[in-house]
Amino acid sequence: MARRASKRGPPRRPAPRPSKESIEASCAPPGCTVHPTAWRRSPSIAYFVQAMEFSLRPIRPSDIESIHGLQRRVEERDRIPIATPREEIEDWLHEPHFDLARDSRLAESGGKVVAWGRIWHQPSEVREQQAYLHGAVDPALRGMGIGSGLLSWQIERAGEILRDGPPPLPRFIRVHAYDHEYAAHRLYERHGLIPIRYSEVLLRDLEALPAVTPVVGIEIVGWQPSLTEQARRARNHAFADHWGSVPRDKLAWDHVLAAFGTRLDLSYVALEGDRVVGICRNGHFPGDEAINGRRDGWIVQAGVIRSHRKRGIASALITRSLAAFKAAGFTHSALGVDSENPTGAYQLYERLGYRSIHRSVVRQMTV
Repeated sequence: MARRASKRGPPRRPAPRPSKESIEASCAPPGCTVHPTAWRRSPSIAYFVQAMEFSLRPIRPSDIESIHGLQRRVEERDRIPIATPREEIEDWLHEPHFDLARDSRLAESGGKVVAWGRIWHQPSEVREQQAYLHGAVDPALRGMGIGSGLLSWQIERAGEILRDGPPPLPRFIRVHAYDHEYAAHRLYERHGLIPIRYSEVLLRDLEALPAVTPVVGIEIVGWQPSLTEQARRARNHAFADHWGSVPRDKLAWDHVLAAFGTRLDLSYVALEGDRVVGICRNGHFPGDEAINGRRDGWIVQAGVIRSHRKRGIASALITRSLAAFKAAGFTHSALGVDSENPTGAYQLYERLGYRSIHRSVVRQMTV
């Protein structure tokens, strides 16, 4: 998962599949009562009361600075435990399958940027079609119809994108938010996006590290350019049975590997002979240190192909990564995980010393 997930202090054991009522309760401010009818979908996803005049237009490359400034204000106001770097937003300009003019909008009022929104879509011909909605509203201008108007546009545009995909596949529009972002959850609820999943961020320090245990017949080696395509295929194979995962094509894979924060020099692959059977793609985001007081090495994505699971390969990849993080001067390691991961990954991470520190809720509507 992306590193934007979650809440402080969830249970250490993986959460059971949450009911709608339990997720809504976790997203309600302290002291609020959840009415049993609160889960009924609004009659129209376009419902909002406009209390402020604003206009929507496509985002331009020249807007990056303004968007970054707005995003940082939102993260500070909402206690989001990361600091999005400007480079991460600049990556949009080079992102495959993303049309800046058609798939993004900037909200302006009185000549000022007050909100932004975009749609992330990875085309797929198997399992499902999905579109994720991302955006933010100036904290000083919330509750004035801006977020609702922008979200209405996003839902409409995401539906268009998904309906252009292969007809037999299920189509989903999704959002995610930390479970303490109460206003965001109320907005999503009004627009018919219902909660379906928890994602968690786990953390461990790098003081006393687990030993790297060799796996018979498997070699853990540093990431090599010559193995990039094999690594992509292994990634797609390893995540084929994971909820919400669709294959990455070569364009999307190359973009991810070149994206800001990626540390291929600290990443590893598992080889059986000359075949890639597992990957551990890692990263580091220096700006986060000012927010959380740590230097985190991120296990961005770790996976082993199904035929080679339960042999200790994932543990070997992660323990090798932890040693590399410590040698690089990092103080902690973090990773994201779906609380219902079918591979037993949550339990593996706990055995390796990780503990949950944040949680987010994924919401969805069907197109």
